[in-house]
Amino acid sequence: MYRKTCNNKNAVIILHEIYGINCYIEEICTEYNLQGFDVFCPDIIQRERFLYSEKTEAYQHFINNKGFEYYKVIEDLISKLKLIYDKVYIIGFSVGATIAWRCSEHPKCDGIVCCYGSRIRDYIELQPLCPVLLLFAKQDSFDVEYVAEQLAGKKNIDIHILQASHGFMDHYSDCFNKEQAQISKICIRKFLNRNL
Repeated sequence: MYRKTCNNKNAVIILHEIYGINCYIEEICTEYNLQGFDVFCPDIIQRERFLYSEKTEAYQHFINNKGFEYYKVIEDLISKLKLIYDKVYIIGFSVGATIAWRCSEHPKCDGIVCCYGSRIRDYIELQPLCPVLLLFAKQDSFDVEYVAEQLAGKKNIDIHILQASHGFMDHYSDCFNKEQAQISKICIRKFLNRNL
């Protein structure tokens, strides 16, 4: 597990994409640590990080070796961290966002941010017990508007659809969209401040 701790009173769990703990995820961890969180980033894939050009191989590795049932490991981590920290949040990207979403029914989680979690559509029936911020990319591999409509009536959910493609927050990615990434960062900051 990658971690950055300074004995802060609140913790955030960062859940990476299929590529593993790459430079972008390390930068995200540093960013949230500088914002006053102790940061925990489980190595979901448990191997050398994948390159962006290895997208298909990376996804197959994730599905074959971990899959979305990995949320149970994160729920255990939430429970352990709540013994130490006042608040525990999750911020997930892509598959990490779907894993985060699956943790939304955990009674000890204080808030969840899901960034372009396209497989959330497979778990629409969940009823979040904590505040959840969903940041979807309008240009994704599924009907984003339909999924947003299905989720819109649920309690504790704040949904934003950004005019960008999947992976738009990662400045190392070909899909990076500077303007939409900045809007997302503002949304996340407001969400965390509101729920601290």
